[in-house]
Amino acid sequence: MLLVGTFVGSARAMVLTLDAGGIADNISTPAFSLGSTTGLTDGFPLTEYSNSAPGGLDIGLRLSGPGQVTFEYLGSEASDINSLEVDSGGGFATVFTQGTAINFEQTFSLVGGLVPFRFVTSGAGGSAENGGPFGGILQIAFADLGNGSFIALFGDGAGDNDHDDFAVKISAVSGVPLPPAVWLFISAILGLVSFTRMRRSQKTA
Repeated sequence: MLLVGTFVGSARAMVLTLDAGGIADNISTPAFSLGSTTGLTDGFPLTEYSNSAPGGLDIGLRLSGPGQVTFEYLGSEASDINSLEVDSGGGFATVFTQGTAINFEQTFSLVGGLVPFRFVTSGAGGSAENGGPFGGILQIAFADLGNGSFIALFGDGAGDNDHDDFAVKISAVSGVPLPPAVWLFISAILGLVSFTRMRRSQKTA
């Protein structure tokens, strides 16, 4: 039974966390224009990461183990053309652009560690990757929703600090699904345990 619990637990126990470091900030309205799509209100706390943020590279949004992560596009307000890219194993590829429908989602199976995503801008900054590097004065700010999900807000360095240049919700869905053969193995173990208990009860009767 302990073995079964280990299998199932490894398939489900996976969370998103934010590394220590960064700079404390908050949502400031009316400059922030994505309140209706993000649900973020004035004063909501943020943690910013950039070239100038304490802690250096290799800190940011982290996945505790292999599992599925969902990205949901929440909008953008920017003069530059911005987008989100995710590396699910074959290199970074575009997932959302400013023309993507609001609340459109994509889910990826990812390994543990820093979540492999980056924001890209047509401006001079280039790209800002979770965990670095950050081009120019680009930044990523995270809003912790308190339920294991985060909203990543992109600052494209185009002369403001309103956190609404691109917004994406990132949520852990589950661990890596167990293959059918493993479930058959678990069923066989449970059947063997049940059969053994029946034999023992018959002998003591």
